[in-house]
Amino acid sequence: MAKIVPPMNFGLVEDGFYRSAQPSELNFSFLEKLNLKTIIWVGAEEPSDIFRSFLDSQGILMHNLAPQVSLNPHFPPPYTDSGVVPISGQYHLPPLPPPPEPLIIQALTLLLRPSTFPTLVCCNMGRHRTGTVVGCYRKLQRWALSSILEEYRRYAGMKVRVLNEQFIELFDTDLVSITAEQVTA
Repeated sequence: MAKIVPPMNFGLVEDGFYRSAQPSELNFSFLEKLNLKTIIWVGAEEPSDIFRSFLDSQGILMHNLAPQVSLNPHFPPPYTDSGVVPISGQYHLPPLPPPPEPLIIQALTLLLRPSTFPTLVCCNMGRHRTGTVVGCYRKLQRWALSSILEEYRRYAGMKVRVLNEQFIELFDTDLVSITAEQVTA
């Protein structure tokens, strides 16, 4: 009997909408049970070739929203050769920015289409970028900010990014247009 193992940071957002880290071969039998139609990839890097091959073999459509350029203009920082910034005798990397707003809008637009479901939103670790997409989705659902941030923190663990939380709080839901297809579903 095959082992059924969910990907890291897997969770049910709502019926037919899941979130996780990038699945590995160990997770493929689990994904098969979900009968996914689409994957929305929001990672900062390209998904693995083995994951892409699995999706092709299953007929699952991938919307790859990975940016093609570096996301953090400060990394590596120009100040030192070692790639870290000295601050008060300690060395710190600058904070990573939240995902680009156009990526979030594109992901939310896909999530509002009934034809996309069942779907999985994922990134490398399923924490920050996926969490930001889910947090902004919750804003569209008119969740209380405290509940949105609690859910984000549950998946981010000890690696909460304040800039992502701020992005979620300030995200303008009016930037996401709702079409007739979405209203009638």
